[in-house]
Amino acid sequence: MKNFQILILILFLTSCAVQSPTDKNNLKAMHKLSIEQEGQRSRALYHQALQQLREGHPEASLIYEQAYAAESRGEFENAIGLYHKAMQQAPENGLLLTSLGMVYLRNEDIIPARRYLLRAVGYDPDYFKPKLGLGYIYLQNQQLDKAITQLKASLQLLPTVEGTFLLAEAEQAQGDLTRAKQLYQAVVQVNKNSKLGKAAATRLRSLSK
Repeated sequence: MKNFQILILILFLTSCAVQSPTDKNNLKAMHKLSIEQEGQRSRALYHQALQQLREGHPEASLIYEQAYAAESRGEFENAIGLYHKAMQQAPENGLLLTSLGMVYLRNEDIIPARRYLLRAVGYDPDYFKPKLGLGYIYLQNQQLDKAITQLKASLQLLPTVEGTFLLAEAEQAQGDLTRAKQLYQAVVQVNKNSKLGKAAATRLRSLSK
């Protein structure tokens, strides 16, 4: 798949939200959201999950924060070890399961990434990020039906620029070029100057030839 490095950088380091592209009304509403609003929604979900971890498992939350800091420095192996240590204190916590799955994915270790993201979905089906990660994995593996299912589910929970772009890729790969164009256009309209916005504009030009 093209733009692998762009997607790794943006998909797993940011969580910019947009409105769901799964129908025309949601597609129109998506364009009205600012990048500031997107970040606020994503951060609010994260801090809510972190607060729940702190209240229920304070020791695990301290280890989690060490793991998060290590991951932020690019120390993925260290972060993985710390996330596993935190999970010994809270083995069925959605934030920990998602974080572990995502850091495995950032470390390009797909099998455990998929395993922990699937567990995260099973534990907390209302959290958008593990479904977003699974959609990315399935898209890379050309499992397009599964990718579309997970990406649409993620967008319905918390719409994201990344999810919209990935869904456009999946629709394009399946041959639904009209739908793909709509989704790429949505990404451009949300933030045309971002890396994903520029990548979407390039895809639009290519599909219009």
